[in-house]
Amino acid sequence: MELRIQDLRKNYGAKQALKGVTLTMTEGIYGLLGPNGAGKSTLMNILTGNLPATSGSIFLDGRDITTLGKAFRSRLGYMPQYQAFYPGFTAEQFLCYIASLRGMTKNHAKERIAWALELLGLWEVRKKSIRSMSGGMRQRLLLAQAILDDPDILVLDEPTAGLDPRQRTIVRNLIGEISLQKIVLISTHVVSDVEFTAKELVLLSQGEICLQGTQWELTSQLQGQVWEVSVPENQVGELEKYGTVCALAKGEKGALVRLLASQAPPFPAEPIRPSLEDVYLHQFGEAEGL
Repeated sequence: MELRIQDLRKNYGAKQALKGVTLTMTEGIYGLLGPNGAGKSTLMNILTGNLPATSGSIFLDGRDITTLGKAFRSRLGYMPQYQAFYPGFTAEQFLCYIASLRGMTKNHAKERIAWALELLGLWEVRKKSIRSMSGGMRQRLLLAQAILDDPDILVLDEPTAGLDPRQRTIVRNLIGEISLQKIVLISTHVVSDVEFTAKELVLLSQGEICLQGTQWELTSQLQGQVWEVSVPENQVGELEKYGTVCALAKGEKGALVRLLASQAPPFPAEPIRPSLEDVYLHQFGEAEGL
């Protein structure tokens, strides 16, 4: 299975939200990273048919998805970041509604709804109204509706938003398990959600792909530029002259600082292995006000 995005562009008047994005995906997880306004939501909305492109094409196994129409949409599952639920529905009723929209038969829908509720830890609250659910429960319900009909392609926008650390781990592992035979595109600000599960990372900036590759390929580019620095606590601010402070912890004799810098600062420093978060900060630190 191959999903190919070819020279995709989207204009809003004079503003270019996408500037010729080209990307080929096969089975596995792809992490879509970038600051607000990078074009991530626009890309996902075009892919899911919620927004027309200004130009460019998307092909599934060589066939244009605009000509595939319903046949493509039936193979697609979408989890938006925000969903306007019917608050009076129960979780079970909501999934029944989604099943009817997808044209699932009654027996198949019943079986899949039970499966999804159990899988996402929502079986015990299936009769509970959505308005009385916590944010984490609603987020898991959004994922349940996305995987309900066992789609081949999953587009997930901030799938772990609002989840506590335990729920985030469960959902992240679940996505990893179901991605083995699917194409999964995850847009997220939580770098750890895709750092170890994505086969490829795609960094988007101002409507263009600025970096793309495996975790190892991207982090290798920063080899020798990430340092663990030992510094007196009252001198931590001095390090900002030499690079980007990525993390700060209390050490035995002051502060331990993770510093992103092209060369070692004039403090005791040891080079350490770069992470995907370091790559993100290196690429987008200025855009995020860092």
